[in-house]
Amino acid sequence: MNKKRDAKNKSYYIGLIIIHILLLSMTLTKRKDRKTIFLTLLLIVGFAFHFEYPLYILKAYRYRTGILRTKEKDNSFGSVLSQALFVPSAAIFISAFQLGWKMKILFTFYFVFIERLFLKVKIFKNNWWHTSFTAISICTYFFVSDVCYKGIKKSKKLFSNLTLYHSIHLTYMSLLFSASLFGLFRFTPTSRTTQPWYEHYSFTKVYLVIETVITTFILERKKKWLKVLPLFIIVIVDRVLLKMDRLKVKGSYWLGLFPIRMIAHLLSFQLQRWIKK
Repeated sequence: MNKKRDAKNKSYYIGLIIIHILLLSMTLTKRKDRKTIFLTLLLIVGFAFHFEYPLYILKAYRYRTGILRTKEKDNSFGSVLSQALFVPSAAIFISAFQLGWKMKILFTFYFVFIERLFLKVKIFKNNWWHTSFTAISICTYFFVSDVCYKGIKKSKKLFSNLTLYHSIHLTYMSLLFSASLFGLFRFTPTSRTTQPWYEHYSFTKVYLVIETVITTFILERKKKWLKVLPLFIIVIVDRVLLKMDRLKVKGSYWLGLFPIRMIAHLLSFQLQRWIKK
């Protein structure tokens, strides 16, 4: 019975994934200003994740994608799909093609319909969240996307700095989220818990905000030797957390988690060069 339910859940979410990948692909292929589009996408995905952080921690709603076996992992994966693909792909489509308020309202109703449908077939659950909150936040998000797109297109310093921060944050988050899904590491902020993944994911979100602020600030300094400092700080903090038993790593830290940290830092360095070019 559970297998049939998971298969049904998967079909809805996979269908939505295909629709929004096609929407994003069309935006990137039909428009020539691909760098502006991609940078705007990174920025608004970052905004979406920051907006969703407290909602996840406060358990506003629950996703049931049926893609991952563990319920809490499945919930966080649904959250990632929503904030990284579903809503941002629609927002960048509207901004890139400079569509007006009518299309914003239309897409808002589209997401409201999706949420109501998912609630009805029980593959999404609202706890204290309400669909009206979804409508207001998504419609607002579309207008924020327009502002970001125009700011990046005009090469405004504020938007350039915000894009750098969110790009680095997304790089760290994507790599660490994937690594933790495969069981390579886990944060344990409390010694006893009945919700290990929930605590790990919640802690990771907050930890990476601080980590990204430090990394972005240091990378913006002119002295080249400072570029290695963020990685050095990260390794020290990781080692302290390991000593405190607040970070658990599968196998050796230097062969498991450290290479991921190194890759994330190198990608961040390259992103800075590309964004500031």
